[in-house]
Amino acid sequence: MKANELMVDDWVYNKNINKPMQIYPTIFPQMFRRTPNANTEDYNIFPIPLTPEILKKNGFKEYDGIYRLDIAEGVFVNVDFKSKEPFVSVHNTCYSAIPICWYLHQLQHALRLCGIEKTIKL
Repeated sequence: MKANELMVDDWVYNKNINKPMQIYPTIFPQMFRRTPNANTEDYNIFPIPLTPEILKKNGFKEYDGIYRLDIAEGVFVNVDFKSKEPFVSVHNTCYSAIPICWYLHQLQHALRLCGIEKTIKL
């Protein structure tokens, strides 16, 4: 993954410390100061695969291979693991987004894109 694919507050796995970490404003420029197009793997930073366990821990309910989180009336998030490529559909009263979603940081981006503030727990 490229460093410029990450955003502040994204969860990633840091092999240097052997645990997940979040990207913070002070960490990002220190880690990727050479170039934003740097490969994160060069710094032992890897994406965290999106799993049903992570979704359940964050309040998603399973319905036949689809995990749903109700945010408010008319606002919900579905993560579909039944398709060949897992995807997220985020719906609110104005719009929806349906990106391919293999990794946790991609789910975080989809939520932010739709204006949903959700703190993800690992």
